[in-house]
Amino acid sequence: MSAASAARPLGTANAGSAERVTDGVRRALRRVPRAAWVCMLVALANGLAWSLITPPFQVPDENAHYAYVQQVAERGTLPRQLPPGSGLSQREDRTIDALLTFGIVGHRENPAPETEAQQLVIDQIGREDLPAKGSGDALSATPNPPLYYALEAIPYKLVPSGKVLDKLSAMRCLSALMGALTVLLVFMFLRELLPGTPWAWPAGALLVAFQPLFGFMSGGVNNDDLLYLAAAGLLWALARAFRRGLTPLGGALIGGLLAAGLVTKFTMLGLIPAAALAVLLLLRRAWRVDRRRALLGAAWAAGLAGAPVLVYVLLNRFVWSRSALPGGVGSVPGAGGRSFNVHEEFTHVWQLFLPHLWMNAQFHYSPFWETWFKGFVGRFGWLDYDFPAWVYEVAKYVSLLVCALALGELVKSRDALRRRLGELSVYVLALLGVCVAIGVQSYRFLVANGGVFEQARYLLPLLALYGAVIALAVRFGGRRWGPAIGAALVVLAIGHDLFAQAITIARYYG
Repeated sequence: MSAASAARPLGTANAGSAERVTDGVRRALRRVPRAAWVCMLVALANGLAWSLITPPFQVPDENAHYAYVQQVAERGTLPRQLPPGSGLSQREDRTIDALLTFGIVGHRENPAPETEAQQLVIDQIGREDLPAKGSGDALSATPNPPLYYALEAIPYKLVPSGKVLDKLSAMRCLSALMGALTVLLVFMFLRELLPGTPWAWPAGALLVAFQPLFGFMSGGVNNDDLLYLAAAGLLWALARAFRRGLTPLGGALIGGLLAAGLVTKFTMLGLIPAAALAVLLLLRRAWRVDRRRALLGAAWAAGLAGAPVLVYVLLNRFVWSRSALPGGVGSVPGAGGRSFNVHEEFTHVWQLFLPHLWMNAQFHYSPFWETWFKGFVGRFGWLDYDFPAWVYEVAKYVSLLVCALALGELVKSRDALRRRLGELSVYVLALLGVCVAIGVQSYRFLVANGGVFEQARYLLPLLALYGAVIALAVRFGGRRWGPAIGAALVVLAIGHDLFAQAITIARYYG
């Protein structure tokens, strides 16, 4: 050690390290294009608009997600599954009753409370000193991992008022911010995926920002919002690694974002195969060039992906007295005379997204059209209102045109595509993995409860791939027509989103 090093105070060295980290973060932020920040701000404004026009607890399961946050903030622990009827906190239950929440859900003819008398009842509940601690059950949200709820506990605690509606509004703002960050990461994903086409990046990101179902979810309290963010971030990290190579930083991004999704919602399990394939392909590419750095990157990815999940499982088992992996991925008890069958599960997952072909039909409707396409175009509230039928027909033809343009771009760029088949296979596997994860949960819910649960919002972890389809369609037009195609699609998306907000206002306040 040199005399200069020995003479340097330890605090000075730590301060220098912190300054280098801060400088690195600043440089990274400066490299983000200005257009990406604009797209993010647009998404934030849209999410906040949705949070204002959607009445409290009219986002699916928002009452349960609020109860989970309340349990974390008030008791400092996670909820546990209790017998039916255990109840939420009196403060939340009384507020939900005053809002006539479950007289509105599923009853399109019933608007949100709007009379002066109804408002007086709501205000009176807010003034009462009701207990904020419930039984410890958070209904359908109880099995979920805690990351989203721990973050939402911050605005919950920061709001000085004890009123449920004040806290819910602040929590919705954080969800809107998560939606905005999701759009930022979609932009960065497109930048890595299509580096030579800057005019396509904002088009793809803005169509995600104005996607009505995504905006609706971003305006509510639901752990899906953090799942969308983590999934978009993971796909960005994978695209970044394919472009720049597998480095320790790249591996840390992959592992950290994967872990963030896993301790938010177990739907993220569907993206593990894609992430694993990407790491293997990147290791193979770097084996003769920079093997040591790539192995370090893979180690960071595996370590950061696994460690938080392991800690969560151990805390569940030994601290919170919850099952190791709540939500169940093992055997499922039957209900209504049904029993678990592997072959039936396979056909159920297949038919949930594809034609039944030679298989015995398990659905009396087309899930692809009724659940996924129409749901993605827009079905809101607790699935109790939607667009007029003609909107879905128009959306079908617009979607076919966009897909045709995107396919045309892939054919036109087939030589470059051939060189990136490995990367393409990762994104295809991400799509398949999420669909399988949804399908497996769908079948096991059917066996256990005798009903269906699938909703189009479960596909939104793939928003980055949706943005990629839009960007490819825009790129097909080249430098001459691409910007015009992008502008036309953005205008359509704005109109689509405003129409969705208009029918929401008519539904609850008309």
